[in-house]
Amino acid sequence: MKRQGYWAVSVMAFFLACGGVSTVQATDTQAAQAQVQKEEYELPWMSLHMGTIISGKVFGSSEEEVLKLRQMVEDEIVRYEDMMSVHKKTALNEVNDRSGEWVSVPKEVAEMTREALEVARDSNQAFEPTIGPVVNLWKIGFGGDSVPSDEAIQKAVRSVDYRKVEVRETSDEWQIRVAPGQNLDMGGIAKGYIGQKLAELLRNQGAEHALLDLGGNVVTLGGKSEDRPWRVGLQRPDQARNTYFAVINAKDVSVITSGAYERYFEKEGKRYGHILSAKTGYPVLTDIASVSIVDANGAKADAWCTALFAMGWEKALTYLTIHDDLQAVILHSDLKRLYVSNGIAGKIEVVDRNMVLTEN
Repeated sequence: MKRQGYWAVSVMAFFLACGGVSTVQATDTQAAQAQVQKEEYELPWMSLHMGTIISGKVFGSSEEEVLKLRQMVEDEIVRYEDMMSVHKKTALNEVNDRSGEWVSVPKEVAEMTREALEVARDSNQAFEPTIGPVVNLWKIGFGGDSVPSDEAIQKAVRSVDYRKVEVRETSDEWQIRVAPGQNLDMGGIAKGYIGQKLAELLRNQGAEHALLDLGGNVVTLGGKSEDRPWRVGLQRPDQARNTYFAVINAKDVSVITSGAYERYFEKEGKRYGHILSAKTGYPVLTDIASVSIVDANGAKADAWCTALFAMGWEKALTYLTIHDDLQAVILHSDLKRLYVSNGIAGKIEVVDRNMVLTEN
């Protein structure tokens, strides 16, 4: 039944979706009818924030509830944008502008920075939150179309070192200090962190299921319904958007993908991707086409996508073999070999029959 532009859909109890199971007794008829008659309102929306398209679906028991939930998500996105955007005066930019000093920041910025530093340490700088000076030099994806000089790159790299970043909590506030000349760049973790926090907000407001897409960072709350997961497609890098090589069945997790197939420039026949090496200052040389991470912790998923991509095929697979807490799907640059972590092997459907699974 359609009501004022919002779809009201019947939600079937799990036992009905399964054709009726013996655990439900005849005396439960009234409860079952109530379940069948339950209505949910779905509100899809799309907006522009954080330099990308934000879209999603929220569900509730009334039109008023879904409108309230959507507005809460929109307001929260704006709040995070005002903390972390690189295009306006924010707490994160103030940390960079006042490098060498302790700067007061919101708890969320401090929390995200700590997570970023942890991944930088564990990945041996394959992910590096102080890559800012190098990013600002290349500007790939932000108008950059030329290769900087070796001298300029070497100078920028000298400021890159996560170990010089300090985060502390005082009696009444959180503070961050970076070394003089350093520049935090949270582009590789911010959307994952924010998506995770938005899901937590919706859950705390009583929402049982929702789907959020922060520019390709997909966050799922619950499943699509009580008995069905969300189905999240993994983009094939060499084809048009929405062409998938695999589909993940997702519930209460973020599904985040990194690759160099959308942000790059070409110069004299050579392609330069936007994921930069903290050690060389140049775009990483990798034999990976894309990395997708499935995790309840969106910040962790976002940062490790970048780290594994930068490691390259052999090092990434070796790391995943040792660290089975990371659930990843890695596509080789030959677009034939595909690695899937054991923990999500039962949740993925590979739809491209030309791809061959690599043994774990």
